[in-house]
Amino acid sequence: MADLLPLDIPEDFTRSKNRNHTGEFHPIPDDLHFFYGTAGFRQNADLLTFVVFRMGCLAGLRARGLNRAVGIMITASHNPAIDNGVKIVDPMGEMLATDWEVCLKAVISIQRFAASLWLGGVPGYRAAIGPHLMEAAREGSALMGVRYENHGLLTTPQLHYIVRCKNDPSFGEANEIGYYAKMSNAFKELMKLNGENEQSSYSRNLILDCANGVGAKKMRMLCGFLPQDAVHVQFRNENGELNHKCGADYVKIRQVLPENFTDVNVNTKCASFDGDADRLVYFRKASSEGERAILLDGDKIAILIAKYIKEALNSAQITDLTMGVVQTAYANGNSSKYLREVLGITPVFVPTGVKHLHHAAIRFDIGIYFEANGHGTVVFSKKFNERIRTCSLKRLQLFSNIINEVVGDAMADLLVVESLLRWYGLSIEDWESQFYTDAPSLQIKVPVADRSKFKTTYDETILLEPQGVQEKINSFVKQCSGARAFVRPSGTENIVRVYAETQLADETVALAESVANLIRNL
Repeated sequence: MADLLPLDIPEDFTRSKNRNHTGEFHPIPDDLHFFYGTAGFRQNADLLTFVVFRMGCLAGLRARGLNRAVGIMITASHNPAIDNGVKIVDPMGEMLATDWEVCLKAVISIQRFAASLWLGGVPGYRAAIGPHLMEAAREGSALMGVRYENHGLLTTPQLHYIVRCKNDPSFGEANEIGYYAKMSNAFKELMKLNGENEQSSYSRNLILDCANGVGAKKMRMLCGFLPQDAVHVQFRNENGELNHKCGADYVKIRQVLPENFTDVNVNTKCASFDGDADRLVYFRKASSEGERAILLDGDKIAILIAKYIKEALNSAQITDLTMGVVQTAYANGNSSKYLREVLGITPVFVPTGVKHLHHAAIRFDIGIYFEANGHGTVVFSKKFNERIRTCSLKRLQLFSNIINEVVGDAMADLLVVESLLRWYGLSIEDWESQFYTDAPSLQIKVPVADRSKFKTTYDETILLEPQGVQEKINSFVKQCSGARAFVRPSGTENIVRVYAETQLADETVALAESVANLIRNL
């Protein structure tokens, strides 16, 4: 029979006495419920103290139940600094198991934490609220009687990596230096092995938008492990307001230059991290005048990687390893077409959310997944690792040690992209023009009274309810060239998201508005 553990919960970590980092009271209304999504529990930081405490308790329980190390990540991610979140990292560096998400939601949302429970490392956030939330996590985990390690300020992917190494020492050394060493050593070896294309247009110069987040400091540290002639990074947006007019999400959604980039030349290679450095997009200035950016997003990165891996397998005549690319409905239609018609890879479509992409990717020996927002990675099976060792295909072995396969990682993905652009001898303009051109697309959020009335197919591309609406959407789509459109309900808000894509910008706007008006008038 399990042990009964009496809990002595400090008043500051209760709903009614919740305090923020300045000591101000911010009681949590009894009817306020919290939802656990891909980013964990996300809320205004003033309301998160009691949530983080309970998460510390639950992480402690999970660690004890599994007898493994688990992680807690506190981060604002791609959001403003005050919009914080907290999530649990499972033992192999993956996201929390789905069945535990239900448990977390129930325990976090109950009005009073029970007086007892049946029993079956935290990186800090740079803002002033970070240490306060870290202490709440420490108190919660201590209450469960588990050992606590504070790894200080890290990117989200670094914590995922360290948790994996804690439980699987063969994966690497479970600390920050081990992270840099594994990645940089593989990158240096791949540089030597690949050499450089004689007709190369590749440039080592890169201007990096750090989103005023943790990635600035950590990328500087990683660069210290690389040869001086590897990548010449110019850092911008290092110490300002987190994600304010900068960062991968800002550039992706608005398709404009981030703050402090108006002076760059049109042919200069640029990239953006998000606040916690798990998203990466590339871009360049569209013209000498104005702030419009030409984007190379997660779809473009996935195509570049898929091309490289497929060619490496073909050159080694390896036919017994399965390879797949996983996308969501938000992937640009022309990227999916390129995969099918040029690379001979039929993409697998899953619902929005990293956990869906990851779970689909691990079914392949080599699974590539990237969301259009720049979050993604490549995962490898045990069979892949055994096969690569026996056939001595060094290029893919080194590639697999650069990429952080446990989770999307902006720093690792940047090194991968740079190594592949060098291999193919591509400038950023070459990369943009030699694969495919994005079809114009537009997203619109439509407020609704009850999002639960909207139900879709598994891949979220067809609306099943309300009945008859999909037929009307189809009629709009038929009026446009090479078009598609879909609607899906938000997972957390009473809004419906509309996505439209055609081959002409004006048609795209018209299609999106037609579908949005249809939803508004239901």
